[in-house]
Formats: sequence, structure tokens, C-alpha cells
Amino acid sequence: MVLKIKRIFFALILLFAFIACPLNSFAGVLFGKDYSDTLHQYFSRAENSIVVAMYFIILEPEGQGPVNELTDDLAAAIKRGVKVRVIMEDSKLAENRPAYQKLKQGGIEVYFDTPSNLLHAKGVAVDGRYLFLGSANWSRAAFEDNYEATSFEDSRPDAAAFEKYVAAIPLQKTDIFIPAAEGVAVPADFLLSPKTGRRLIHDDADKQLDLYLLLLKTRPKSPADTLAVDYDALAKEMGYAAPQNLGRYRDVHQYFYERVRHSLARLGHSGLIQYKKSIVSFNDNPSPDKSILVPYAYWEYGYPAKLSTRAKYMYLICLYEAGRSTKYPFWFRSQQDMAKLYGISDTTISLGLLELEGKGVIEITRDKPTPPDFSNRKANVYKMLLLKKRGIFP
Repeated sequence: MVLKIKRIFFALILLFAFIACPLNSFAGVLFGKDYSDTLHQYFSRAENSIVVAMYFIILEPEGQGPVNELTDDLAAAIKRGVKVRVIMEDSKLAENRPAYQKLKQGGIEVYFDTPSNLLHAKGVAVDGRYLFLGSANWSRAAFEDNYEATSFEDSRPDAAAFEKYVAAIPLQKTDIFIPAAEGVAVPADFLLSPKTGRRLIHDDADKQLDLYLLLLKTRPKSPADTLAVDYDALAKEMGYAAPQNLGRYRDVHQYFYERVRHSLARLGHSGLIQYKKSIVSFNDNPSPDKSILVPYAYWEYGYPAKLSTRAKYMYLICLYEAGRSTKYPFWFRSQQDMAKLYGISDTTISLGLLELEGKGVIEITRDKPTPPDFSNRKANVYKMLLLKKRGIFP
């Protein structure tokens, strides 16, 4: 009985010492929920800094659970004046998006790495001293179901080495998620059918391409409705300006009429529209899941006048590919596959993409060729960027 009392007494002393004293130096391994519980404890006591490099962070949708608690801890640490930085893997956008948005709203420095490399680390450094490194991502499954192990140590040199390693990771400095934008729905068949859009690109029919997109922009909401053509308004939006000498044209209206009428007739012959007696009707009504959404900023910021025909067409392809990608705004497809799918030449694709990159419409990450076959490269990774005002153009 006396021995039992002594054991209880010493246990209480140890417990009191643990609660009352600062966290002591040690090294160990954490499994399952012990990992998240320990992180919670150290986050709550952090005084200077927290650095997190994580493959993915998956929040529970109901707002409860250990991962949600840890992200709350990071937001609370920010309010205490702790510097918090989080980096996540960009190829896991769908999984990481809720956490990214929550952390950003909490005032935390949160970034994705670039597509050029894979961020597969699962590490945390607290106050430049306490280091967690292991197999576990931040997810309910990792904390509660999986067999995961995380090394945990009190080591300033190791924590400093980890922080230095993470600081060298190339980051995407802008917000990776493009806000949802309203725009004009273009039927996907315009790109996919050999009888429609690619005929315009083969013929370098720039004005017809501009006109077709403008007609879709002004089309009635009901597919059964027709559109009465305003020749003057369309001509001006297409960039036409009446010359000083009208020549054989009796007035400016006739000049605009002839130019728009010619393009309308050509679109009618290609099967993209039906045109008769200044009335346009459309042959299809694209559903959201089978269309390309061109943002209104495309016209508002003057892109039709600043891009070549091939660049405009490649912009539509980029929008279509990104819209179908599970990693939006990123997408990837080899140029060989693009040429086959869209029926256009490698030259058109290459020059169109380079022009879009130069205008700041897309970002391209190119794989580095490796020896001995320096031509052996992975497909480029493309990222859609927000359209900007005309000031970006040379």
C-alpha cells in the first residue's frame, strides 16, 4: 500500500513538472493521433515561428476534426504574433483548396510549389527548434486510420536545416485559384469538329473568328430565338474604321454592312450559323459541361485586337483544356496530341502558345531535357492566368 502511494506521489510530481515547465529536449516517434495531438500542443505554445511543408492538407467538410483543429491553431498563432508559413503540393489542388483558402483568410502565408518539382515532404518546424518529419499528411485518415510514423525531436540544427531547405523551394507567389468569371459559352465542337473552327484557323480568317465570338456574346438566351444583326455595332467591335474616302460606298453604314455581311456569309457556309436577311440563328446551344467559357474580360481588355488568329484559337484550346482539367488552372497535353485532337499544325500550336505566354495569358513550365536523349521531355505544364488590361501589351 505504501509503495502504491509512493508511485502515485511520484507520478503526480512528474505530471506537475510537465505542465509547469517548458517543453524539454528529447527525440521520439509519434504514431497516428499522437502526432496530431502533439502538434496541437506545440502550436498552442509556439512563440516565434511555425513552418509547414505538406504534400496535402485535407479539411473535414463539417468543420470538425484534428486537421481543422490544427489549421485553427495556425490562425490563433498568427494572432499571437507568431510568423506562420505553409507550403503545399500544387498537383493536389482539389484536396488542398479548402485548406489553402481557410489559411489565407486567416492571414497565414500559404503557397503552392511550382509544377517543375514534387513537394512530397511532410514536415513541421516550431520556433526553430522542434522538428516533426514523417510519413503522415494532414488528413483524418492519416491521423486515425493509416499506419503512419513521424519522427519528433528537439534540435535547433535540424530544425534550421529543414527551414532552410523549405525556403529554397520555388513557389507560386500569386493566388493559384483564378476566381470564377462570367463569360460567353462557345460550343466545344467549334474546336473538335473538323468542319467548324479549324477551317477558320487554316484560312487565317481572323475577322470571321472575331465575329463568331461576338455573335455568341450577343446571342439570345433562348436557343429558339434569332439575332437581328446590328452591322455598325459589330463592325466597330471587330475593329473596322471607315476610311476618309468611301469610294464606291454611299455612306459609312454601307461600308460597315459589306464587311460584316461578307464574314456572316462565310460563317453561314461553314455551318457555324444560319444567316438570312440580316437575321442570325444558331445551330446549337452549348451546355455548360460541353462548352468553352470565354471571360468577358477578353473583350473588355481588348484582346481580340492584340492577339493573332492562331493565338486567339490557342486561347480557346487552353480554356477548353483547363476547364476539363482536374488540376485547374493547370493542364498538360503534348503538342503532338494537341495537333491530332484539334487538327492544326505543330507550328500553329507552338507559335500561338508562345504568343499567349508573351502576353501574360498563360504560364508555361517546361520540363528540362535529360541526357543521353536530350529530346526526351515530359509534356509542358500550362497555367491559365487572369486577363489584364491593355497596359500589359507592348
